[in-house]
Amino acid sequence: MKHKANILLIGFTYSLSIESLPGINFSKCDSFKELTELLLSNEYNLIISKFKFGDKTALDVNQTLESLKTYYPDSKSLKLLVLTSTEEEDNICKVNKLLYFPEEMNLKSLILKLIDLPREPQKTDKDLAIIDFNELFIRVDNNRAFIKEVIEKFFSIKESRISEILVPLESGDYKKAKDSAHKLKGVLANFSMLEAKATIIELEQIILSEDMVKSLSKLKELNDKIDLAKEFYLSNQDQFETT
Repeated sequence: MKHKANILLIGFTYSLSIESLPGINFSKCDSFKELTELLLSNEYNLIISKFKFGDKTALDVNQTLESLKTYYPDSKSLKLLVLTSTEEEDNICKVNKLLYFPEEMNLKSLILKLIDLPREPQKTDKDLAIIDFNELFIRVDNNRAFIKEVIEKFFSIKESRISEILVPLESGDYKKAKDSAHKLKGVLANFSMLEAKATIIELEQIILSEDMVKSLSKLKELNDKIDLAKEFYLSNQDQFETT
């Protein structure tokens, strides 16, 4: 039997959507005393913390983790992911080189990248629809002629939308690149291009880490996913027929 991954959630008084992920055990704690006890008695594949909880912050959590690494050098490497809710919190994490993620975004894809799960759960994102036509037509009240026109317009200007991310990325303007990626993510979501949307969510996080090589590689993957969506769209024109 394959082992389950362990994730520790710190400072959350509500449930996260990720807690239903198969192949993962979740634990929670709200106090530093409890945190230390849990870390000493368990091995965690990932620790997810709110930026603020009570009178503590994720900086305090990180300091505790670093102290444990100092006193227990043989312990397993501890990965910390901070969920932020404001731009100020983002900036603090960035300055302190903490991995962070906006709280309102979908964590699932990122978590599956950060921890080593059995193969079966990892296939989930690979099974995403290239374009979910059912979702798409519901989104536009079944106005298929309208959405067909809008999608084709998007495909005609796709290169410029990719360029809006590529140009600032190559010049090291990560904020502008991230902002452009965020805008394009909304477009892909509106078109129900689920594979491309999952890829651009990953791209946003990589851009936040200011890793140009990985960002450019992921941007190329995004471009390929959009091209795939175009091919899928063209091969499913019968979906847009009205009766």
